[in-house]
Amino acid sequence: MRANLDLYLALVRAQVNAQLQYRTSFLLMAASQFVVTFTDFLMVLLLFTQFPSIAGWTLPEVAFLYGLGGIAFGVSDLVCGGFDGLSKMIRLGTFDRVLTRPVGTFAQVLASDVQIRRLGRIAQGVTVFALAVSWLDVTWSLDKLAVLALSLAGGAVIFTSIWVIGAAITFWTVQTSEVTNVFTYGGEALVSYPMPIYAEGIRWFFTYVVPLIFVSYLPALYILERPDPLGLPPFLQLCSPVVAVLFLLVARLCWAFGVRHYQGTGS
Repeated sequence: MRANLDLYLALVRAQVNAQLQYRTSFLLMAASQFVVTFTDFLMVLLLFTQFPSIAGWTLPEVAFLYGLGGIAFGVSDLVCGGFDGLSKMIRLGTFDRVLTRPVGTFAQVLASDVQIRRLGRIAQGVTVFALAVSWLDVTWSLDKLAVLALSLAGGAVIFTSIWVIGAAITFWTVQTSEVTNVFTYGGEALVSYPMPIYAEGIRWFFTYVVPLIFVSYLPALYILERPDPLGLPPFLQLCSPVVAVLFLLVARLCWAFGVRHYQGTGS
């Protein structure tokens, strides 16, 4: 465990140092990530020019959801590029080299592609979240700050688990499954809006199968002191970190099963 962590930090440090050799390029790429992703929030603003609220949620409250989900997804996207690129490693046969090294495959793939330009995506999430907080009259307390911190960490872990499960499926499909992108990039869009706007079947799926409801909606109910029209047990609003850990364990099992059955492509 300690060896895997040391290796991960060493590889990430090397990649960051290499990318910072070209500071202008890094700044331009990060800025472009900020601008491109911020256009998604402009669409939210345009939506509220036509409607005063969505399922009873005002613009500041939806911005709160958007920022919370955006930060969590941005952190996951920053650290999980290796899993997104696993398909290429399998096709080129470079994953075989990963298997020969005396360090866990999970840590090696996790550290194989950390692009700091993705900080721009995180920055736009932070910007929208800061705007939402400035618009809302939230009475902050220690328990709400704890729920906020743990939900951000939990949300990043939930998105990371989806990347890992998608990568594990790649051991059989070779090509990166577009289904994974539905739950990652699509999942980020889904958690940006209140869950009551979705059909009952979709809500059930993203509560009990892929627990995206724990990324932003349930923590936001607690922090904003809103009633839950879905009638879910109130204690679930505090369960983001627990659900995230359990989902990550499932993802790690899927990863281990996929690695055990990896046969290579003959490249």
